[in-house]
Amino acid sequence: MNKNILVNKIEIEKEIIIDLIKQDNRDGAIDLIANRANVKFKTARDIVQLFDEGDIDLFDGKDLFLVDYDEVPNSEVSAGREPEPSSFLEVERDKSKGAGSKKGLIIGLAVLALGFVFLRYVVGFNHIGHHLSELGQVFDKNSGGTTALDADTADRKASLEPGVTRVADAEDFRPIDTNLLAPEFKSAEMARIKKAQFDKLIPAKKSPTDEDAQLALIYLTNKRLTDVIIQQKLNIKIGQCYENPKKEGNKHCVSCMILLYNREKKHWQEAPDGENFLDNAYDFYLPEGGDTWEAKSLSMHIPYDYALFKKYEPKD
Repeated sequence: MNKNILVNKIEIEKEIIIDLIKQDNRDGAIDLIANRANVKFKTARDIVQLFDEGDIDLFDGKDLFLVDYDEVPNSEVSAGREPEPSSFLEVERDKSKGAGSKKGLIIGLAVLALGFVFLRYVVGFNHIGHHLSELGQVFDKNSGGTTALDADTADRKASLEPGVTRVADAEDFRPIDTNLLAPEFKSAEMARIKKAQFDKLIPAKKSPTDEDAQLALIYLTNKRLTDVIIQQKLNIKIGQCYENPKKEGNKHCVSCMILLYNREKKHWQEAPDGENFLDNAYDFYLPEGGDTWEAKSLSMHIPYDYALFKKYEPKD
């Protein structure tokens, strides 16, 4: 764990910020970061919130301020003018808000068009949404209360990484909760599970922690997950991992399910508010000579981790 944070290429001692927060002097902590790193107060405020939420160590070694921005002098901030968002925390928040509005518009059009547009938004995060293509199936699933988390990548063509395109007919490895499938689809899914031979899977001897998985997904999603962690108070929890033989030159590679855990409500959550961009399972790999786990799309079939969701279900 680093003793300093990096903001706009300036190192600031974590202990100073922590002491100010303990003294209930958050304004002082914000002023210190803004003045010392020559950044905007909105950016400094978001960084202080990272300390409040206990997530600041996830960004060790990373600059908490974008370098490709239009520089706004401190004199403008001091004069009380509201600067345009420039830190990655602000930029990603704006993207998430815009995406949420867009999704709302699309859903509205879908209702008016009797579900024609909504057909593309079937894939769910923690439950259903596997290879469903008929409009009737869409409304069956949504009437059952299941929220679609992977709405923006439901056609499996969009990628989380710029410049990468998913093949439309690529095999979908994501596990499915068969309890939520209609009988006419459950039999096909059970046949797929039988073919996968889960009994031959080997539980991983070494796997990422919740924090390792969260950090890996922050970078896989180009930090889109950051806003969810900070603003929506959600964290990544990882379940049972299995050895993945497709190491591709890495020291370790495992496949695991994940979920979103709401820190305020103390239980798992179906999806983040706004744009949905996560899958419910990923490969996590540890490069040779490295000590930081990284994430990529799931590349083998694994069973649905019912125990993971049971562990974090709402308490009566």
